[in-house]
Amino acid sequence: MIASLLRLLRGSRAGLADRRANLAIMVGLMMVPLTGFVAVAVDGMRAWLVYSRMTAALDAAALAGARNIGLAAATRNNEVSSLFWANMSVKQSGWTAATGLTQSWKSFLDSSVRLETLTALDQLTFQVTASAQMPTTFANVIGISTFTMRGSARAQRANTGLELALVLDITGSMDTNCTLPSNRTTTNCAITTIPRASNQVISAVNNNADLMRVAAADLVNIVFGNNETQRNLYVSVVPFTTTVNLGPTRTAWLDATSRANLNANFSPTTWWGCVEARVGYAGAPADGDRNDYTPAEVPFRPFYWPSTLGVYTRNGSRMPGDNDWARRLWNATTTGTDAITESWFQWRANWQVGPNSGCPSTPVLPLSTSKTAVLDTIQSMRANNRGGTMGNLGLLAGWWTLSPRWRATWNLGPAPDGQATSLPLAYNTPNMRKVIVMMTDGDQNWFDSPNGLPGACTSSADSRSFPTAAAGFAAPGPTMVLQAVDCPSSSQLSSVVVAAGGPAISGNADYTGYGRLGDRRLGGTITTSAAATTELNNRLAALCTTIKNNGIMIYTMVVNTTGSVSTATRNLYQNCATAPANYYLVTTPDQLRPTFQLIANELTNLRIVQ
Repeated sequence: MIASLLRLLRGSRAGLADRRANLAIMVGLMMVPLTGFVAVAVDGMRAWLVYSRMTAALDAAALAGARNIGLAAATRNNEVSSLFWANMSVKQSGWTAATGLTQSWKSFLDSSVRLETLTALDQLTFQVTASAQMPTTFANVIGISTFTMRGSARAQRANTGLELALVLDITGSMDTNCTLPSNRTTTNCAITTIPRASNQVISAVNNNADLMRVAAADLVNIVFGNNETQRNLYVSVVPFTTTVNLGPTRTAWLDATSRANLNANFSPTTWWGCVEARVGYAGAPADGDRNDYTPAEVPFRPFYWPSTLGVYTRNGSRMPGDNDWARRLWNATTTGTDAITESWFQWRANWQVGPNSGCPSTPVLPLSTSKTAVLDTIQSMRANNRGGTMGNLGLLAGWWTLSPRWRATWNLGPAPDGQATSLPLAYNTPNMRKVIVMMTDGDQNWFDSPNGLPGACTSSADSRSFPTAAAGFAAPGPTMVLQAVDCPSSSQLSSVVVAAGGPAISGNADYTGYGRLGDRRLGGTITTSAAATTELNNRLAALCTTIKNNGIMIYTMVVNTTGSVSTATRNLYQNCATAPANYYLVTTPDQLRPTFQLIANELTNLRIVQ
């Protein structure tokens, strides 16, 4: 019996050994497909990443092709090639936009990519195709050495035209990091040459005014593509502070009395072209700052800031005014290092004086078909101090450039091809859109310079001196002190004598498009800067509604890089926009360019159709 049991155990061990051998064989056989599966999965994921990158690059390239479809084929294709390969991250030296059209290049995840065809299918549609071969890392073990992928994208440009007004805040606060003698350096205040093509790489300095110029140029380059003109595309530029500059040659738009006194008031300098709001004085309409009256209907008054030099005295001594300019300082010496010119006064930021103080130096550009003219206007814009910020007057001027009521006033030439009238076209013209893009960097406000009367003169040091240069940043004219007179103390104000016709000291501030705060042109109850801000906001809100009711789409952008913009202002501009998606809040300088670019791509109305 014992012998029988031993034989059974020996047989069981043999069977167990056989089963272990079978399991080992089975595991070995299963490892082949498992290894292959893992290899394919790993390399498949890499291939999917390459394909996703290629698809995104194709979409971007197709959009660029549709945007520039009117260009010569070679120029357009180089543009498309540059954008495609920028997205694919070429890893080989020697690449150019031209060679990117003729051969394969090592790119993302070591894939070999070829841009195969670039085709304008018609006047609106552009198609791009590409292929990629990605060498495998693990799938070689099962005989798969490469994965091959192909893709295509087709983009279409909408067959609609565009009248576009760029309404841009160019107040002194835009000159961030560049407002005092101590920080007016080349680094802070240099003027970057704006890009002239949509694929041009530009780095702007750390200054909101400079960033705005570059960002606005980005928008223009996108909507025009690399064309000098684009069919049915017309763009105006409206820089604003508390006023807008309509150009010094447009004296016929002024009322007769102003025209007669223009030379006498401004001599020996000249009127720059800024105008005042047509409201709040005898003969002005009650809604003159909220309606698109033409100059023929309601003539303008020129923006003219009279001198305060000698207006305020105390015990026979002259007190500083907030705009002490003297005609004798503008003499025949207008060249050389000792020249006293208006540019010297304007250079001094909030210390500037002169009859044009607070007037944007760049005139409004009415609707133009020329990309160069639009970019030149943007390049010329400079931040202008004094007065404050009155975006409602900037928005109103933007409306003037789009209003068919102003057609005869602008006199922009014959009707464009296919249109019944000259520009601006009628509201709701088929296949045409009217759009305003407005950018501002702060609350509406009525600024009060602390450097002289009639406002709150609080400067304890001479406010008129300014250096010729600071840290290598050249300024025009000599270092000079106009008046070595400090502001009177609060206890001395009651004994200050105001010359006949001079602005009253109580409840006053800078001169603006509405005159002085003490002129009460916003209404008899508006006696403080805070009340003025509320009233300006109300007028802006009413104007936004009127413009939108005329079928004009509004985009608004609030630049709040300092964190000082109030909630009321943010809500005001959000409500001004045609839709919530048309409102943008920019909180860091590096968001400014992408925001302008995003709006531009919406305006071109490009879309991927395949």
